[in-house]
This record gives sequence, C-alpha cells and structure tokens, in this order.
Amino acid sequence: MSYQRLDESNAKEAVRLYNEATLRGEQYYLPLDESGFVSLFLKPVKKGDEAFGFCEMDGETMRGFIVGHFDSGIQRYFLTLIEVEPAFRRQGIGKGLLEELQLQIDMDAYERQILPAVLEVSYFNPVMISWYLPDTDHHIHNNAQGVLLGSPAHLFLKNNGFRDFDCQNSYDQQLTEYRYPAEALAPYEKRMADHGLTVEFYDPKKHTDFEGLVEDLNNDLWNWQIPAEFAREGGPRPILIVNDHGKVGGFAGPIVVEPSGRCWLLGLAVHSRCRGMGCASVLFNRMCDEFRLAGAKYMTFFTAEGNFARNIYEGAGFRIHASWANMRRRVVKH
Repeated sequence: MSYQRLDESNAKEAVRLYNEATLRGEQYYLPLDESGFVSLFLKPVKKGDEAFGFCEMDGETMRGFIVGHFDSGIQRYFLTLIEVEPAFRRQGIGKGLLEELQLQIDMDAYERQILPAVLEVSYFNPVMISWYLPDTDHHIHNNAQGVLLGSPAHLFLKNNGFRDFDCQNSYDQQLTEYRYPAEALAPYEKRMADHGLTVEFYDPKKHTDFEGLVEDLNNDLWNWQIPAEFAREGGPRPILIVNDHGKVGGFAGPIVVEPSGRCWLLGLAVHSRCRGMGCASVLFNRMCDEFRLAGAKYMTFFTAEGNFARNIYEGAGFRIHASWANMRRRVVKH
C-alpha cells in the first residue's frame, strides 16, 4: 500500500468519510465542513505542536485516513482519528495507516529526543472534537475523552497494540430545574464551618495561594490552565473556591455560559488538606446553582470511572451518557 499526506488537497474526501461515519452512528462527533475539518485536524493546535495526517487512495476515492498530533506542552503523541471506508475494512488498511503514523511519530520523537514514542488516545489530546451526547436534546460536549468503550474502533486498537489505562464517563443534566439541596448539605456546611472553611467567589484581594492548590493537584492540564485563568487580564472569570483561612483550598468553574446554554468550566477539585469534610459536595452543588442563576440550560463534564467524586455527581442527578477508553500503544522493537 502507498500512503499520501492528508492535507487541504485531499481533505474533501476525508470530510466525506468523517461525516458518513457520524451519520451511520459509528461516532457521536458533530459533522464538519471542509474548512472546519482542516482547521481542527490538519493544523497544529499551538506553536510547537505538530499535526500528522496520512491517507490511502484508490484512484480518486479515499479508502481510509489517519490523523495524529503532538502536544509540545506535555510532550505527548496522540492518535486523534482513524477512518476506513466500510467497503474496504478488514483488508489491512487501518493497520497499515496506523503503522505509517507510528513510523512518522518514531522519527519525530527521535529528533525531539522523546523516547520511547508512545501513542495515546485520551482527553489530554489538544484537539477538541465536539460531539453530541446520546439520549439528550442535542446536548454538546466540547471534547472527546478517548475512544468509545466497546466500539469497533476500541476493539481495533486493542488488536493493534493499544492497552486501556483508564476509563472516562461523560455526564449530563438539565439545570433549568436544578435547586441547591440546602437541607441535605447542611451537615457538610456545618463540618466545614467548624474547620473555618467556606465556599465563595474568588477575590484576589482576599484569597491567596492558588499556586499551592495547583502544586497539590499536579494535573498535566491544570498545571497551566488554572494559572492562565487566574492570570487573565482584569482577573479570572467568576470562579468558586474553598476559602481556607484566606488560602485557596479548592476551585470550581469558572462560571461561563456558552451561547448554546451549555456550561463551560475547567473543572472542580479540592486541596488534599481540605478533603474529608464535604467540601467537594458543597462546592459542586453551589457551582450547579450558580450556573443555573447565570442562565445555563445544561451541564456536561467527564470524570474517571474510579473517581469517588462520581458519587457526588450522581447524587445530584447527573447521569452517564457515554463511556470512553483511554489507551496507550508502545511498540517494542527487538
């Protein structure tokens, strides 16, 4: 098989494969036009990143394509997307495309001295693919968290050297009828008060040491996302915190409502020194109420299968609408 670079000259065929896979229900991704496809998949996300794209052609017809990305911030390689025309599946096209991507990434990693070159499928991918949550009123989440658990794509990757390392669950709930459960949370609020903890909006004149929270959480994305939010010109957007005697002991938000009515937030987390007192429950439910008051119609987010905080989310009425496998592939050469 011979492979061509996937670029603007042949992107039209790739868009066809991508959109047809969505229409067949094989993936939940939003349909794209040619310009949107090129911008999302064939361009580096930021300076220092790299995009890799290859396709296999049968005359003028594209039989399959693959896209991968390198994130310069966290120094990782990602398999972003692979599509094969149904009529040409089980003929080695997908496997061949995967090996071509691996070869190019191996060479890139050698030049960057990032060895071994590990391909990953996860929510850390800098490419944000928007998708519809099934069994909702066209609710949209702004990034895919991996490969759909148990899907043909998941099984294909399992059979080609990828291994699951985590599972993410995507949650959704209407917020228009949400109300803060004051009675249920009263014991948590009292316990927090007994330790001098409150949930309130961040005020740079009153609250300090968000850096300590970032260091304690030590999350590859939050390590730069949270400082960037707090360093915004004019200050961060409205963001709830756990006030631990003047120090930031947790965060939730920021409270941003998208034009669609969806909540946009970086996440929610509590400093290790403030855990075990109900802070996360109070913080999460307060955040939901603030989003409702700000006019949000619905909230979507994801968390790991094993995250104990899912009990908080599910207790507040949120339900899982999709589950995703996070996978890594390491090719061992003898």
